[in-house]
Amino acid sequence: MPPSSLSLEDRLKLKHEFESATVKHILFKSKVKSYLYGSSINLEPIVNFRVCSFGQWIYDRGIPLFGYMPEMQELEKVHIEIHDFASYLVKLKQENQTEEALNELPQLEILANGIFDLLKRVQEQAGLA
Repeated sequence: MPPSSLSLEDRLKLKHEFESATVKHILFKSKVKSYLYGSSINLEPIVNFRVCSFGQWIYDRGIPLFGYMPEMQELEKVHIEIHDFASYLVKLKQENQTEEALNELPQLEILANGIFDLLKRVQEQAGLA
């Protein structure tokens, strides 16, 4: 069912989901940075794109609702790329190359900005912006 045919209440719930997805992605970035700066955290949500809460939203809600959109397909692709890159940073840290990993953080931000942009575009395409 296209979002435009949903009730106002359902549309508001979907808008909230997009906001929540954005927060989940921000938390992911924070976890990566925290690990690189020495915090002890569970690495599974960093290295596995299906385990992180943003990935769960993509596969449980995003793709089922908006998978027909090229922007949603691109969002999935970029999400996998950011996890691949985060896994690379984790590997550097585990190999005692922390400084190199920290120097690579700007690339993580570039990928993250792509996620934010795509989320916004999906929301706009769905008429939920």
